Amino acid sequence: MTNKKHYFIVGIILLFLSIPVLGTILYSFSSSWGATVLPDGLSLKWYNQLFSDTRFILSLQRSLLLAVVSLVISLIVIIPSIVISAYYFPKVLKVIELLSLLPFMVPAVVLAVGLLKVYSGLNITIFGIPIIILGAYFSVAFPFIYRGVKNGLDSLHLQSLVETVNILGGTNLDAFRFVILPNLKKGITSSGILSLAILLGEFMYANLLIGGRYETLQIYLNSMKGKSGHFTSAMVSLFFIFIFVVTYIAINMEKVVKKRERK
Repeated sequence: MTNKKHYFIVGIILLFLSIPVLGTILYSFSSSWGATVLPDGLSLKWYNQLFSDTRFILSLQRSLLLAVVSLVISLIVIIPSIVISAYYFPKVLKVIELLSLLPFMVPAVVLAVGLLKVYSGLNITIFGIPIIILGAYFSVAFPFIYRGVKNGLDSLHLQSLVETVNILGGTNLDAFRFVILPNLKKGITSSGILSLAILLGEFMYANLLIGGRYETLQIYLNSMKGKSGHFTSAMVSLFFIFIFVVTYIAINMEKVVKKRERK
């Protein structure tokens, strides 16, 4: 009886949280929606307009490229740094944890001004992406990746694992590649998906640092806010669907890997 009560409460909460999302998606498919509870009609007109707009396609490509490149750089830099610090310099982790809180404590406008000072003389691009925005997106992803990896490490006996691998003839690098990383997969996957979603939806840094010079999806959405609400709802709905698909693929890939490991 208690379990049913819990399921009922969770179901009510999920329904309550999903109403705005479902309303946005339904509005994007409606031809018009006035004083009635349900739309007057359904149409794909807004999606046709969206996909026929070259600016939208280019901004979507830029946002995906920017988010993926930023996430990959963040993972490559952050994961080894945390593992090395946890094994060799445990006290340094406290400093890293403090740094991971700075993006939440310092307003984005202040961080943007600081980044402009740091990168003002650099005109470097990576895959056509200005390096200044990569630095900003690194600071956005850093807290989430740090927390995901740190939580995974807290459940491991790091010293014992590395020593065991060394006794069996492996190096510290072997321990990192074949023992530690596989045990951190859940934390990396969850923090990676969360970071990707946040980076795709990030507007403040992109608008302050690069603006229209490298138009991302959110800058495009901001420029189109005066247009039909159906049109913007269609774009937001695509964002929801994309995040759902990415999450679904990541979860199922993890299940497939687990099945192969059992075999």
